[in-house]
Amino acid sequence: MAKVEPDLLSIGDICSETGLSADVVRVWERRYGFPVPVRLPSGHRRYRQEDLYRLRLMAEAVAQGHRPSVVARSSEEALKRLLVPAGDPRVDALFEAASAMDTERMRTLLREALGGLDWRPFLQQVVSPLLDRVGMAWADGSLGVHQEHLVSEVLEDLLRELRLGCQPGPGRGAVLLATLPGERHRLGLLMAALAYAATGLRTELLGVDLPVASIAQAARALKVDRVAVGLSIQSAGETSRRLLLDLKERLPAGCRLLIGGQGAARTRRIEGVDRLVGLEVM
Repeated sequence: MAKVEPDLLSIGDICSETGLSADVVRVWERRYGFPVPVRLPSGHRRYRQEDLYRLRLMAEAVAQGHRPSVVARSSEEALKRLLVPAGDPRVDALFEAASAMDTERMRTLLREALGGLDWRPFLQQVVSPLLDRVGMAWADGSLGVHQEHLVSEVLEDLLRELRLGCQPGPGRGAVLLATLPGERHRLGLLMAALAYAATGLRTELLGVDLPVASIAQAARALKVDRVAVGLSIQSAGETSRRLLLDLKERLPAGCRLLIGGQGAARTRRIEGVDRLVGLEVM
């Protein structure tokens, strides 16, 4: 009997560590020849640690909008070049502080960057590139999940503070922000909430991973005139489209349904549902 390699990972391990679905991993395996799983005598697939690192890089590249066919055929060094943004001293310093888990330094650097920028260029020039950099480092194993989570917590604190400092304007309307069941990406939702609040809308942040019925009930109770749903690249597709169709039917009359995030462009259009691009608001 062939000896089984130690420290092999199941498809469940791969999915939980990369955010990819089992279907996507198997499609890449079949279509692009990677990953190449180890077959156990039972027939089950197992994956090596190096497969996990590369799949993390691939998942990050696809999340940033690169084609899966290009990503799958790129070397690890080529993937890193795709993922690493052009050098910015502010982002470099923040990344070093994140690596050292220096929370106070991160907060100070973010405040300094924000001091010279309005909220929109701050998100575009500092926050988004930092998240790309951290995501790439997590993907290749040079940052641990504890460091990635610390960055997220620091950014969430700041984004909430900035949003709560905005005052809604009379007659501007109200928006509810949430994500669908299974979608747990929060930072994009907080960035969108800040964008809405900065334009004078009353902004109600419901959170992530919510049943469709709960989102619709909250929209009625909070008397909002629009609901914005965040979709990551991992949650794009027909499952989310069916949930959105259900949500659209449940919303009160006159309440608009909007979708944003990197998964919005990869979800088939629904009549009467508008797509948000970047940090635009509707």
